[in-house]
Amino acid sequence: MNRILAAVVGLGKIGQGYDYHLSDNRLILTHARAYDQHDGYELVAAVDIDELQRERFTARFGCPAYANVESMMARHQPDVVSICVPMAQHLRVMRQIIPFKPRAVLCEKPIAATLSDAENMVKMAEAIHCVLLVNYLRRFEPGVLSLRKSLMQGDVGKIEKGVCWYSKGILNNGSHYIDLLRFLLGEVNDLRLLNRGRCDNDSDPEPDFYLRFGQVPVYLLAVREECFSVGRLELMGTAGHVLYDDFGETIRIRKSHNDELFSGYRVLGRESEAIPTDMKRYQWHVADHLYRHLMTGEPLPADGRSASETLAVIEKIRRSCREASP
Repeated sequence: MNRILAAVVGLGKIGQGYDYHLSDNRLILTHARAYDQHDGYELVAAVDIDELQRERFTARFGCPAYANVESMMARHQPDVVSICVPMAQHLRVMRQIIPFKPRAVLCEKPIAATLSDAENMVKMAEAIHCVLLVNYLRRFEPGVLSLRKSLMQGDVGKIEKGVCWYSKGILNNGSHYIDLLRFLLGEVNDLRLLNRGRCDNDSDPEPDFYLRFGQVPVYLLAVREECFSVGRLELMGTAGHVLYDDFGETIRIRKSHNDELFSGYRVLGRESEAIPTDMKRYQWHVADHLYRHLMTGEPLPADGRSASETLAVIEKIRRSCREASP
């Protein structure tokens, strides 16, 4: 197997942190571990301004970590670079990476702080024929891909309505579900703010809102993260019900049938069909899709432009929150 050289910029939680202190070695939750565990990649280096993070990375993965992007890129010339720094720094880091002409950049979500920044990133990547992929990981997870196929086949009939519960703000968790719903149901063509919720400093608002994806209305409702984390989506079809729960670890379909007791009524079956998922290795699947794309040209389920379209929806929601009376 041809190996692709990979590096990570930003060694916080998604860069390397989530995989520490876990007893289950099968978990692959970060960029660094995904590259380390995938046979198609060789993890060669990382970047972080924090010396302790660099030391931890080197001790775990046995390769160097640098304090700045240019030094790392010049010495190692990685084919693929993950951008795992805070959102406001994505464009700056992209500008540091692009002169070294990597084959691909895998950027954390949302793609950028503004649509203008996102467009600049897309244009920079396209100018050197660099793949720009944004880490909306659910588009790459096997369970979601199976669910999408099931919906396209009409296994629960025509989807007529949905409800999504999310926590931790529109940028953190809410953006994942907006992007997932775009992937499953189609593009957003209507948006209404229902309740502005908390908008502390406009950092990451927690509104309740309505979006229409294609012809499907979906109500997205916020839960306070300090109470508990939640990620749950229900879709009602003309012939059944879909439950996407536990942030994607659980996907179940219940189909409708004629009621055995009351003639003329239809009910959901008591038994549900479980779609197997692999969310415990979500980051490996993102890396694997990217590897197959680079090696064989297999199409990707997302790119920088699709992530920019999700950001455009988020920006409209945030603007609605700012304009609404507190």
